[in-house]
Amino acid sequence: MQPGTDVVAGLFTLFSALGTIWGVMAYSEFTKSASSIVEARLAARRLDPVVGEYEYKSYNPVTKEYDDGFVPSGPVDFWDKETHVPPWMDKGKYWHILISLQHPGSEIMLQVVRDRDLPFCSGRRNAAVTQRERPSEDVSVRRYRYVVKVPQWLVMNTERERFSDLQVEGEELSALIADVNMKIVAATNEVAGWEGLRVRFPWRFMTFVIYLNKSLPLRIVYRQVIRNFPGAKERKIDQTNVNLANVADDDLVAGMMELAQARGIQPARIDRLYALTRFMKNAYTRMGLGEGASEYHNFHHSLEVSYMAMQMLPSSFKEHNFGAKDYELLVVAGLLHDYDPCQPLTSEPGKLKGPNVIRTMEELKKTRVIDAYFTMSTEELGNYFREYGKGMPVAIEFSTTHPEYVKSDWTPIESTMVEALIWRTDFPFFKLKNAQDRYAGLLAELAKMGAEIEKTKLMSEVLWLADLAVTYMGSDPVRAWNRVTNLYDELYLPRLEAVSRTDAFFSDFADLELFRELLAKKTFPDVFRRRWNLIYQFFHEGNPSTPLNRTIEIARRMYIKVNVEVGMRRGEILQAMAAENWSEYFIGIGRNQNEVLKAKSRLAELDPQNASAFWGDAEKLLPAITDKSIDNFLIVMPERDAPLSGPQERTLLRTTLATLARKLRDGGTVKILTDIECKNGQFEVLLEVAGNAGLAREIRKGKDYFPEGWYDPDFKNGKRQVVTLTPKAARVSNA
Repeated sequence: MQPGTDVVAGLFTLFSALGTIWGVMAYSEFTKSASSIVEARLAARRLDPVVGEYEYKSYNPVTKEYDDGFVPSGPVDFWDKETHVPPWMDKGKYWHILISLQHPGSEIMLQVVRDRDLPFCSGRRNAAVTQRERPSEDVSVRRYRYVVKVPQWLVMNTERERFSDLQVEGEELSALIADVNMKIVAATNEVAGWEGLRVRFPWRFMTFVIYLNKSLPLRIVYRQVIRNFPGAKERKIDQTNVNLANVADDDLVAGMMELAQARGIQPARIDRLYALTRFMKNAYTRMGLGEGASEYHNFHHSLEVSYMAMQMLPSSFKEHNFGAKDYELLVVAGLLHDYDPCQPLTSEPGKLKGPNVIRTMEELKKTRVIDAYFTMSTEELGNYFREYGKGMPVAIEFSTTHPEYVKSDWTPIESTMVEALIWRTDFPFFKLKNAQDRYAGLLAELAKMGAEIEKTKLMSEVLWLADLAVTYMGSDPVRAWNRVTNLYDELYLPRLEAVSRTDAFFSDFADLELFRELLAKKTFPDVFRRRWNLIYQFFHEGNPSTPLNRTIEIARRMYIKVNVEVGMRRGEILQAMAAENWSEYFIGIGRNQNEVLKAKSRLAELDPQNASAFWGDAEKLLPAITDKSIDNFLIVMPERDAPLSGPQERTLLRTTLATLARKLRDGGTVKILTDIECKNGQFEVLLEVAGNAGLAREIRKGKDYFPEGWYDPDFKNGKRQVVTLTPKAARVSNA
């Protein structure tokens, strides 16, 4: 140390400098967060000036009053597509935020309110508020519920049909919608990130800690430095795999390029892929199908297909070796396979709103995008995508095409291969003779050029499978369902047929030997395999057990008892039971889809809405219900339809009753309303089957639930009785 050195002054200077750096970095972080919120609100109000001020009230079953804002009243689930929301609201955006806020052991309620009900317009300028409250007035109950309030524009419905009255052209409207979607995504990430931390750390002093943590220079620098640590590329790919459906477009592009390098594609070719990707991003954004778009065939989908195709295709398969060039062809074909600039202009009733492969190929031929990619240098390709104009001080990159810049008049073999790959993705390929003929013709051309036809066929099928399966492999169940229903909107198909039709859709490829072999490969990421098994099982079985169990779980917290009508025949009786027993919750499970829909309409009239109906096969749904979670099972069994006539019917009934016995809580019952008389031999058979299932008749029948004087239309005139069954084990235990 030099003589005369002032240590105190030196330390003061050092810490002052560090404090200044900290302040600048913190200011930058918080400014970025605030800007994303403000810009999202301004963009939303440009498109819909009233959003943020819509009057809406929701019924609160606890207070039995109507509260300001939207919040599901009772156990309403995303999967129930009959659940109505205000026309200005996108349920997909709502549930995306709610899922992002979930934390084990915490009850979250998401409420959508007006801007004036938030501090956003006051000095604090908070775009969301998290409140902690007790769900019960009983002070001994230590459990809390977290109410997160968000503004309307954060869950804004941006479907084009809502804005058809605006005096703007199609391209301008697409640009406005694309801008809103992109900014809502950024704002949602900010809000969910902040409020999610407040749910996890609800103590008052933690607010300061949360802000402190976000502004730490070490944390900010760490996020940048970690990208260059050993293994960073593998971590990037793993993170992309886990978050494929939800990752931002730019992050997915970055993950895709890391995977491309891992597949051997050289940096020079990566630069060309980046150029093509940037052009595609701008093109989809102009169509209103960029970041945050709710339509199924958007830019994110094309990125996912390219990414999944690279993950699916192993380096060695069926006596063929695949190298960097093959993977590059897959990426290019995946990016371009749905490129149809006319797609947003075909949203007239009766016309499919999605892309059309014929129009895609016409556009690619006209602009010569594929030829430009494979014949130009990286610098020439950038110039090909650059827009020039009078008075433009700087040319706009990746915004247009210049087919006149393509010097060669011949079509390179790579272009023909990409065209063949794209034609093979047309759906449903095996029912489209035009697509089959075009594909076969291109294969014949490739054979003359000396290409390996069997290898090309294999690559085509891998891209086709990636296109069909990526939604179900890259998504959680909720996001997959939302995407499927968006696809059904594009195809003008009824959403209620989504389960059965998707099951049929799976049959086109799920049982193919090639698909099974690809999934079984050790190189195929396990996270995709697990998701496929989960979602395939749901759609294949048509089994909405997840929402059913969630409804039961929520009802258990809000109501005294939970009762399930098995084999619901008509909704009137379920409505009557729920109306007479408003403190209990009722669930109906029925096979008749029309009756279930009618029941949903009737149950919506209840106040409180203490009942819901599910369409499904009871034999498939009942085993999935959590054991010991139901207070009473209710069955209406007319003698004419009683499953007692033959051995097969009796076995099925015994299996069903045995399942019900396992699902009953202590003191629970199975109540059967029937017109079978006690002196009838059928009645003895019923008791015998019940006994074999572990149930016995209870003389003290207790509460009937079935409305007095109500007769099923199939009952014999004036004949009815209620048979109460209880588990034998419970009776022995009580004795």
